[in-house]
Amino acid sequence: MQLALGTVQFGMDYGVSNRDGQVSDDELDAIIALARQAGIDTLDTAQAYGNAERRLGQRDTSHFTLIDKLAPGLPLTDVHNAVNHSMRLLGRKRLDGLLLHRSQDASPALFELLAELQHQGNVGKLGVSIYSPEELGAWIAAGYPLELVQLPANLLDQRFLRTGWLDKLVEMGCEIHVRSLFLQGLLLMQPAQRPDYFYRFSAKLEQFDNWQPSLSPLGKALSIMAALPQVNRFVIGVCHKQELAAIVAASHALHQCNEAEIAPLASIEQALINPALWRTR
Repeated sequence: MQLALGTVQFGMDYGVSNRDGQVSDDELDAIIALARQAGIDTLDTAQAYGNAERRLGQRDTSHFTLIDKLAPGLPLTDVHNAVNHSMRLLGRKRLDGLLLHRSQDASPALFELLAELQHQGNVGKLGVSIYSPEELGAWIAAGYPLELVQLPANLLDQRFLRTGWLDKLVEMGCEIHVRSLFLQGLLLMQPAQRPDYFYRFSAKLEQFDNWQPSLSPLGKALSIMAALPQVNRFVIGVCHKQELAAIVAASHALHQCNEAEIAPLASIEQALINPALWRTR
């Protein structure tokens, strides 16, 4: 199963299409149980995801590989304690992967410390959560370790595919996890449900809406998986068990598209493809 379960909704109110807030305890139990049953083997969490780590640690997640992220801006002197605290919260003796939540926090001293944690067996793969191809290029140029990378990709945001980075990462032996398949849920919303902010992008969103009309919005959004064979895991987030069930079912019936077919849907409008720039509230 190529899907991985993101956990940001377990710890905070997140997503432009989220109308229900943080996931309830009962719903969280049901989501984790279904994920295990469906063959999802990876959980993606972070120190910055509210109380997500604590809530995961209150449940049996031993069947899952667990990827965590350091809190942004964490002082170097606090890193060791922060990693140990995360492991205690999560009920783990080891983090299978540890990423920097933002690349600007990288330093030789930080990776010397993380390498020691890795040597001690507390941490598996090291890497970073990246937001743009330029940021990834700067990371590689700096010579920082990259055993696992998480990056955004969806039918509108094809930057890492178009710049050839996915193939380069495979050549480097780097594990690739893709997030933002649904662009924070924007690609799953009906046109009338989208916030007014997106009106100026109506032409591009209408192109997406009209693409492969026989497919549901979910089927369309997931179809990019078939065009990205370089990717190891696609991280998806849900608020309800039914949402996860629908995603799992749709992932087993993917529209088999390729790079050429999805290329016309790509956008370079940062104000559309970068949720950090959205002004929807």
